[in-house]
Amino acid sequence: MKNKLLLVTLFAVSLFLLVGCGKSDPLEGTWKGLTDGESRNMQIETTFTFKGGEVEYKNEYGFNGKGTYEIKDDSVTIKLEIWNKEKVYKFDVKDDTLSLTATDKYSPSYSELKKQ
Repeated sequence: MKNKLLLVTLFAVSLFLLVGCGKSDPLEGTWKGLTDGESRNMQIETTFTFKGGEVEYKNEYGFNGKGTYEIKDDSVTIKLEIWNKEKVYKFDVKDDTLSLTATDKYSPSYSELKKQ
C-alpha cells in the first residue's frame, strides 16, 4: 500500500513539474523586419532578439541596445539602456510572424517581424 501511495505521489509531482516546465516564451528567438511606414524610405530594418527576459535590439542605421523585457497577457514591456523610458507593445505571434504594436504615438510599430 505504501509503495502504491509513493508511486502515485511521485507521478503527481513529476506531472506537476513537467506542466510547469512546459510554459514557453512566445517571443523567444530572433525576429527581423521593417518598422511600419507609408513607404520603404520611411521604414527601418530592425532585429529583436528575445531570450529569458533579456532583449537585444539592432537596426540598419547601427542603433543597437540591450535591455530587458517582461510579458503580461498580450503586452510586452521593453526597457533598453539606449531608450529614455520603457516602451509597451501589444504583441501577436502567428506561425513565424511577430507583430508589435506600439501603445504610444511616438514609438514605431512592427507588423511583420519574421522569425530567423
